[in-house]
Amino acid sequence: MSLSTAATEAAAAAATTKAAKTRFYSMRAANRGLTVLLACALTVLLQVASRAASGLDTVNATAGIQTVNSTAGLKTVNYTAGVTFCSYQEHNVTYRRELGAVWFASQDPCLVYSCAAGVAKDPQAHIVVTQVDCNEFYCEVGSELRSTAGSCCGECVRTHCQHNNTLYAVGESWHNDADCTLLECGRLDTGQIIINTYQRNCPPLQEECPASRVELRNCCPFCRPLKASRVEQFAELDDSEGSEDTWTAEWYRQHPCRRDCQAGGEPLTCRYNFVVEWYQTFAKACYDCPRNLTDCSRPHCIMGDGLERGITVVNRMMPGPAIEVCEGDRIVVDVKNSLLGESTSIHWHGLHQKKTPYMDGVPHITQCPITPHATFRYSFPADLSGTHFWHSHTGMQRGDGVFGALIIRKPKSAEPHGRLYDLDLSEHVMIVQDWIHEPGASIFASHHHSRGDNKPHNLLVNGRGRYYNRIWAEAKEDHQVARGKTSTKPLEPLPKSEVDLVQTLPRSARLAKSNNTNTTRLFPVQLSRQKRGNLNEIPLELVPHQVYNVQRGLRYRFRIINAEYLNCPIVVSVDGHNLTAINSDGFDIEAMEVGSIVTYAGERFDFVLHANQAVGNYWVRLKGLMDCSEVFTSAFQVAILRYEGAPDEEPSGALSYAHKAEGIELNVMNRGPGYPDTKTVAEMRALPIYDQVPGIDHDTLQPEADFKFFVYYDFYAKNNPEFHDKDLYAMDMNMTQSNRLYTPQLNHITLKFPSLALLPSRRQLNDADFCNETSLAAQGIDCRTEFCKCHHVLQVPLNAVVELIIVDEGFQYYANHPFHLHGNAFRVLALERLGENVTIEMIKSLDRFNLLKRNFVNPPVKDTVTIPDGGYTIIRFEAYNPGYWLFHCHIEFHAEIGMALVFKVGDDDQMVPVPEHFPTCGDYNPDLRSDAEATTEGTSSKPPTAAPQDTDGGAKGLASGTATIALICSLLLLRFGH
Repeated sequence: MSLSTAATEAAAAAATTKAAKTRFYSMRAANRGLTVLLACALTVLLQVASRAASGLDTVNATAGIQTVNSTAGLKTVNYTAGVTFCSYQEHNVTYRRELGAVWFASQDPCLVYSCAAGVAKDPQAHIVVTQVDCNEFYCEVGSELRSTAGSCCGECVRTHCQHNNTLYAVGESWHNDADCTLLECGRLDTGQIIINTYQRNCPPLQEECPASRVELRNCCPFCRPLKASRVEQFAELDDSEGSEDTWTAEWYRQHPCRRDCQAGGEPLTCRYNFVVEWYQTFAKACYDCPRNLTDCSRPHCIMGDGLERGITVVNRMMPGPAIEVCEGDRIVVDVKNSLLGESTSIHWHGLHQKKTPYMDGVPHITQCPITPHATFRYSFPADLSGTHFWHSHTGMQRGDGVFGALIIRKPKSAEPHGRLYDLDLSEHVMIVQDWIHEPGASIFASHHHSRGDNKPHNLLVNGRGRYYNRIWAEAKEDHQVARGKTSTKPLEPLPKSEVDLVQTLPRSARLAKSNNTNTTRLFPVQLSRQKRGNLNEIPLELVPHQVYNVQRGLRYRFRIINAEYLNCPIVVSVDGHNLTAINSDGFDIEAMEVGSIVTYAGERFDFVLHANQAVGNYWVRLKGLMDCSEVFTSAFQVAILRYEGAPDEEPSGALSYAHKAEGIELNVMNRGPGYPDTKTVAEMRALPIYDQVPGIDHDTLQPEADFKFFVYYDFYAKNNPEFHDKDLYAMDMNMTQSNRLYTPQLNHITLKFPSLALLPSRRQLNDADFCNETSLAAQGIDCRTEFCKCHHVLQVPLNAVVELIIVDEGFQYYANHPFHLHGNAFRVLALERLGENVTIEMIKSLDRFNLLKRNFVNPPVKDTVTIPDGGYTIIRFEAYNPGYWLFHCHIEFHAEIGMALVFKVGDDDQMVPVPEHFPTCGDYNPDLRSDAEATTEGTSSKPPTAAPQDTDGGAKGLASGTATIALICSLLLLRFGH
């Protein structure tokens, strides 16, 4: 058979295959028995096409006689060349089949015959025999394959109901808010799965309920109760629904705003009550957790990693209450401050507050802090879908537990990547955090005023995890005791070498099954610990992991939220699975398949996980970098990915900080682009849909921006008067290195937060109250040698395109800093690391010679981005949102001591007015005319006049053009020489 003939036959077979495939899919839902036949026929035709294309003939043909397998009683017959049908005898009966016919053996349903056309040199029709391959047969989601008499591969039998991309078991019911019905998954006597529909019966509305308190819940009107005491936030609604308690996670799982978002659906007003208070891990609410694992699920039981410590939380949850709404809803949150003598505020991280800038939640910038015993109502539209989170923007409260998920969904049909996943479940939100075993204020004071460090001891997933380094240290100590060796050294986190030593101990010495639980534990643990307030010690090895449940064959959208507050980037990976990154900070990117994702404080990443591995348990791994690395604490954590049908046990994979995930590492730390095994965020690509979105549209991608600012930073050896008294304990006095505090600053300026709030009190301010690098230099103030602290403000006109070249000079420490912009998203045009360190003068020179390469083709959109040590990141945004917006390092210790500045966008009269009776604050001292003065160490100055920062580069320290060129060449060698 010639190649052209083979190609013709292949094309004909492929066309037949396509037609059969179409019939297969259209008829599968109607007749399961016929589905099997069509699937088998499809298999035959695919093989015929393949063989025709390859020029192979799988049958015997001699002298016009077709010989076939005599299985199942089929006998050979003679026929003449040129006929267009097949004849055969079976059980003494002669049958005739037309070309293309497919039929099964009468006694063997897995044996398939087909009547195939001849070829040019051998034109007679002939019979082809094929064995059915059941591996090619599959069932759709919600069905399973079951053996059936007389069927080769069995039949697909539906086992679940499917509605709005969600599977429901028989007997399970749910509300359909689209038409106000109650749906139930049922099964007929014949075994057919159906969805029963019931019209919802609404209880009668109280006649005395005022119209202002009437709301819809599950499509029924109800009367919203008046505010009551904290445990009785909501009164009983009716006998069917009972009492609702906003102090339990279950209340938020049942919140009416947590629903399937429908195209054209009516928006809801989503109300929440947050009470911020001091609390404790393993409080009395935990009873006998973790010995009794049921107690660990009790309301108000916050475990952490098993060590008791004071925390600050909302509604006695960590993470705090999850807000899950649909795009277009209105979010209303009443925040009551029950802290004893400490103010608070809540920032809605990821929302730009375009129409409600006074709801951004930054104290002394957009609002006054919420004082103790006071309540502040946040009310704003959910106008930007994506993975966001809320957190305290006051002091160390975020690190102590004041944070929670804020998920804004839109209909799956409107999701650009909706086809890549089957399910987007609330239980697949992954909030990661760093964890220290003391309150943040205590760590802050110890680090800034004494020799205390700021290195996280551990990591947590959704507020829980095990302190493996401590557990292993105790196991090693037990091992030494058993060998007759004792140690009086205190138990500390183990360095990597010690962790490896414990890992090599006999498994019987490391892990054993407890007789009372299904949890893997270390055995034995006999050492006493320092008492932590409880009579019985908490067995750290029994603290339960976070578990993520999946069903094999489905694809799930996971949402990572990094809520940490110290310098500890976290690498997330899942054993045996690739991650398809689809979204960052609420903005979609071109899908990227990676092995792991690095997240920095304030960042969010969405990824799709295809549950296509063998049914079992797999580790979800978190690995800390920078201050959590093996140089310091080797902090890591794990959760469990559990397939449906897998045993309730831990994965078998070895645990160690040294584990490194396979595949590409996305958002790599302190590395530039161009490497095969890593990708920076600047190498991601945004979807074209954002070219028309205000603030980040095509105007931001023009060759030149309207305003260019160089924002550079490092840790500087200056006598910060808040931490170094120049007369008593100055930096240069005889003290240990660990007692010297190096101050991080932006452009050598520490932000001074005003006593009033800038946005609501803007009528009391003028430009002379602000400062920046240019205005201070104009007054002869050299902030490189003096300590400068003032109201650091950069002013830009409304709708101006702003470019920031953010530089980490990197001389003092090998560090890393994520920066977050309030009120606006931005495009990431470039990210590069040049070397161990770099000066701002070098960067300005490179920019002057157009050597800072920018990408203008679909650069990613984010609101939080990292700056590599000894490198730079370039971002662009259109200042479309008038107001006062904070730009700051998202490492809390750095932001609180002034590593931040404020963008004033637009004029005061272009800003949205604050509501009537909006809270005010400020100093009270009739003898002082103003609280806003720029100060330097040992120098007082008049308030400087603000001016746009120098945009021409202003390079210093480059004596000649020759030196400049040499410097640039050196930097290029550093960049491209690897």
